[in-house]
Amino acid sequence: MLDEAPSFASVANKIGDWRLEKVLQQLASQVEINIHNAKFVPLRAEIRSDVKRLKAETKRFENALKRIPLMELPCTEIDCLPQARQTIKDINALCDMTLSKHSAKGGATKKPGRIICAMIVIEAWAFVRGGPPGANNRIAHEICDDYWRACGYETVGQGHPGNWRRTLTEALSKQSPMRRYIRGEIQHCTE
Repeated sequence: MLDEAPSFASVANKIGDWRLEKVLQQLASQVEINIHNAKFVPLRAEIRSDVKRLKAETKRFENALKRIPLMELPCTEIDCLPQARQTIKDINALCDMTLSKHSAKGGATKKPGRIICAMIVIEAWAFVRGGPPGANNRIAHEICDDYWRACGYETVGQGHPGNWRRTLTEALSKQSPMRRYIRGEIQHCTE
């Protein structure tokens, strides 16, 4: 079992630049925000279920429209029927497109905050060392776990640093606005 959590200063020193302490501490709030916001991200399976339900209801509405005799409708309102049928087609197309884009797997991340944590370590590492670490870099794994613990969270897995390999791989592949924000904060705070 690991004793007390590392400090942001010790993480900064492990990366190689003591000036990173302040920005690492500031960016810890992004990890916390990401963990908090993950509670509100629906699972893809839930999204698919809702879209399938919408498609079924659209079919019910279409069948109901077909059962209404045109003679029973006011003449002034018959013009809305072609528009309603087109809307049904559009909604069905939207449902089909949504279902094709959202696989049944995935959705809300099982490990919220870890990608942001890894991005922060990657950008700090790149700032100090001129380039990002490799996904298999054991020292980078240790730094990720130290930073995670400095942010106030339990060590990942049983504390084996290799548990960060997949997270680092994913974080290295993401070129998101969050990554650019982190890079900018690190550059700005170390000037």
